[in-house]
Amino acid sequence: MEVMKSFARIRRSTILMTGLALTCASIAAPARADEVYTFVVKKQEEKKKSRWSLAEWLDTRDRMRLMDLWLALHSPSPYEFYLGAEPRWMSVPAQSFQGFGMRYTAGAFASIFGLTGERQTQLSEESLGLFNLRIFGFNDQNTNITLQAGIRSRDGVAQGAATRGAVAGTSMTFYLTRFFGIAGHWRHYFQPSSGAVGAQTGNRYEGGAFIDFNFLRIYGNYLNEREAGVGVTGFALGTRFYF
Repeated sequence: MEVMKSFARIRRSTILMTGLALTCASIAAPARADEVYTFVVKKQEEKKKSRWSLAEWLDTRDRMRLMDLWLALHSPSPYEFYLGAEPRWMSVPAQSFQGFGMRYTAGAFASIFGLTGERQTQLSEESLGLFNLRIFGFNDQNTNITLQAGIRSRDGVAQGAATRGAVAGTSMTFYLTRFFGIAGHWRHYFQPSSGAVGAQTGNRYEGGAFIDFNFLRIYGNYLNEREAGVGVTGFALGTRFYF
């Protein structure tokens, strides 16, 4: 009888332990399956990120070409050219003289560097060739500060002979709105290296306002110049075409 009771207790313990083991296994199996699934999926995602294919490379190349084309169409060109002409009304108060003349300008820029040529007919025939270095601003139709240096050749001066000498100065443009602004320049004429005897240094100041109509600029300037002890004042109205 005792043997039968002992056998029954052992049987119940075995069944209980087996049930407990099965329960634990049933709980652990999904967790382990989830871990395996997560590991496999993550590994595949990492492989996919580093995978290279010809089709993707071709798509990327085409997108880059479209981006380059868009930038080329919407980026400002580093090259800029302009032509201008202006009538000038001048007076020499000390000599009670008044006169009319013209000035023609042409300029070419590549980024911050540029060349400018001027020819004017006023109290004398005058030609200038200038090298420009823009130290602030992107182009001439923008707020900018530009340094200038070059050579001036002048004919028909009072001394009766042509002169040639160096010139240096600065040009400044400030836009007050998108289409309206003020501009001016200062130039210093150095002692001529050749030409009329007794020629002296001088300075010219010009300043005024302008209105831009896309590629066309209309402006008006007041000018004051003093050279060889003679003062000249006047004003000018001009146009400039940009392309």
